[in-house]
Amino acid sequence: MNSDTITNAQLQNWENFCSHIGDWHGTWNVYNLEGELIRSHQCVRSFHLSSDGSEMNHQNYSTYADGTNKLETYGPHKKPHIRSLHLSDSFSWGSQEVKSGSVFFFETGFKHQDRRRSAVARYNENGTLDILIISEHLGSQVEEPALPPANELSGWQGIITKMSPECIVSPAVSTSWIQLEDLNKNYLTLCLKDGVSISIPKYIESETEFFLVTEWLVNSTLLLRGIRHFDISGFTSFTLEVFNR
Repeated sequence: MNSDTITNAQLQNWENFCSHIGDWHGTWNVYNLEGELIRSHQCVRSFHLSSDGSEMNHQNYSTYADGTNKLETYGPHKKPHIRSLHLSDSFSWGSQEVKSGSVFFFETGFKHQDRRRSAVARYNENGTLDILIISEHLGSQVEEPALPPANELSGWQGIITKMSPECIVSPAVSTSWIQLEDLNKNYLTLCLKDGVSISIPKYIESETEFFLVTEWLVNSTLLLRGIRHFDISGFTSFTLEVFNR
């Protein structure tokens, strides 16, 4: 693999990242391991490109139930060097390996038209696990109708695309439908609000193979599934599965 290939892949990753430009008004819901809502707050995530297209400015403006506000600024992110992988309308970033005594986290999400969904999981040093689901709409807050669980719908047909940590994308191939809870019956699988589900290990250890799954039922005919894959050395790839029926 030559440097030109890597550079082109990074530039394409940046271009995909730029499709998220705008002000994303969201609800951030934190859940316990039984899928019960613990707390919630509102947040606007803003992504705006500099006039010359070389930097992405990122701010989070949070509003909490007690009326307090917080503004956080990240970056600016300089083209094309970003930590996140952007495969079509999905994105994922997080820890690259499991280190004893350190926090391990990830966020995987999806964009469909003017909507976004993402899941964040954080494995803390003390062995606890935090789960956050973010539901966003471009430009304003919008309530959406509930959908049935994906496993109550049949006839899914899908394709899978793989992306390496270097942003190299493999050709898409067909894939078979497997219900989320059947990917690994020992994992914690939760079907949460706004069509988002996750399947992740309850605990993780260094030098072990595992995967982290986030799923969004966009509508009754479209389902997106993003998976972060790890082997004994660390993060190996991100895959996006797109199912239609």
